[in-house]
Amino acid sequence: MNLKARILLLTAAIFVAAALAGWLAMRALTMGIIEEWAERRVRIQVLYHKSRALEPLLRELALARQMARAPAIIDWAREPDNPQYRAEALTELESYRESFREHSYFLALADSGRYYHNNAKNEFAGAELRYILDAAKDNDRWFFELLRQKHEVQVNVEPKEKVDTTNVWINALVRDGERVLGVAGTGLDLANFIQGILDSDERGVTSLFIDTAGAIQLHKSEALIDYAPLTKKVAERKTIFDLLDSDDDRANLRNAMAELQGNRQTSVIPRITIAGKSYLAGMTALPEIGWYEITLLDLDVLLPLNRFAGITLVFMLSMLVALALLALALNRLILRPLERLNEAMAEVAGGKPPPADLARLGLGEMRVAMTHFTEMANTVLASRSELEEKVRERTADLERLSRTDPMTGLLNRRGMTEQIAGAISRAHREQHSIGVLWVDVDWFKEINDRHGHATGDEALKAITALIQACIRPYDHGARWGGDEFLILLSPIDTVHLDVVGVRIRKAVADYADLVDEAGRPVKLSVSIGGHLLQPGDDLDSLLNSADQALYTAKSAGRNCYRRLPAPSENLAG
Repeated sequence: MNLKARILLLTAAIFVAAALAGWLAMRALTMGIIEEWAERRVRIQVLYHKSRALEPLLRELALARQMARAPAIIDWAREPDNPQYRAEALTELESYRESFREHSYFLALADSGRYYHNNAKNEFAGAELRYILDAAKDNDRWFFELLRQKHEVQVNVEPKEKVDTTNVWINALVRDGERVLGVAGTGLDLANFIQGILDSDERGVTSLFIDTAGAIQLHKSEALIDYAPLTKKVAERKTIFDLLDSDDDRANLRNAMAELQGNRQTSVIPRITIAGKSYLAGMTALPEIGWYEITLLDLDVLLPLNRFAGITLVFMLSMLVALALLALALNRLILRPLERLNEAMAEVAGGKPPPADLARLGLGEMRVAMTHFTEMANTVLASRSELEEKVRERTADLERLSRTDPMTGLLNRRGMTEQIAGAISRAHREQHSIGVLWVDVDWFKEINDRHGHATGDEALKAITALIQACIRPYDHGARWGGDEFLILLSPIDTVHLDVVGVRIRKAVADYADLVDEAGRPVKLSVSIGGHLLQPGDDLDSLLNSADQALYTAKSAGRNCYRRLPAPSENLAG
């Protein structure tokens, strides 16, 4: 063999060895990038699907909860045979029907089992009573199961044959204190809901929703959905675990659910195999409705290795020209852009925008990939920012609703309890005193009975306005009960506590602008009990003392103000 042949053979051997080594190195680097990209992509994708699911559900949940707490509906649920209450409640239900996304509502009463419903076409106007629920019938068991569980709100997917629809049902309990009077809510059309949330033109991405037992609640294949889970035995339910190939995958998924339930992570990435196909799974919890969202990525579809065939071919052809030039070209055209892409992924994962020059790196498919990544990253960051803002807004709204009385705009019992507890702590710490005034509307039941509940509501609003006019901007008023108000004054002393108590009593007694629907004047008065915080007082003792003072005022003939510890002192003014 001559020298030329040997050189050619050696060159061929070096080419083959270098090409093989280069191909193996590139494959390892590419797989690492794909794995890292896929993990970040699935985290972003699962949060995106979560936001798309929560946005319509949170609005409907808030409306359903508000409808279940409407005074007109609660009054009717207490007295379902009262025609006036029935008319007022149906009017209230109709107003909510127009607000719901599907323009439909239902109300089921616990005592009688009566099921009321009207749909978007208003087909059942005047005939809202659709049927009577029966605990012995399988189709009605959902209602009695909800009454038994006593969850404030619940979301389930279930067909209802008697109203001829399959919906994502949003249920809210109608309560009178601890007593459950019924269930009210609305439904979202299952097909529309799936189309709006789960349908995607992107191949290789599949999303589904499961409950805490693993039962499939939403899937683009409706045949896999576990309908009516409330009324099924465990063995009858369609779960995600039935689709998995191995016990290890089932254990990994259960562990992921447990981690999310414990709020230790926002999402987890277990590897799972379904029908012999491996998926990268992103998972996150939806605690507002008791579900989990799972996004499955098929990497063989989303980013197959054959997309890098062109780069490999360029590499091999370049090796025929010169191994040295190939190394230089590879570093400039491939390795450096990939490194910048990896750095950009890390920056995007940390919440930063991708570098401005990223889309200008590389050539051909690499530049297209860089451009696509830049566009995708900017879109995802914008979506995440918008989602975070919406979550903050929803959280603030829900927090405000949970602490505010809807009729008067004052704090409710919960909100005032938190205010008083904080004021007591500050008062003991800063060595100043606080006072409370317990206000009870005199003969409020007689006002309702004689002039009507609408006039009674106006009376409460008028007294609210008078109270706010008599206290300082930094004091707090609350509607403590049906016809009771509680006022927190901080800081305050005995003299000024008495002055405010007398001022409120006189302002209410002098108020003459309230008339009923017939034009008859309605006279108002209040009984007020006051108490100044004493050393050693806690929340209960402060409220008990104010309550005793109120009892003293009512025993003295009402329309007066009393303060402990001098119950015999008449400060009515």
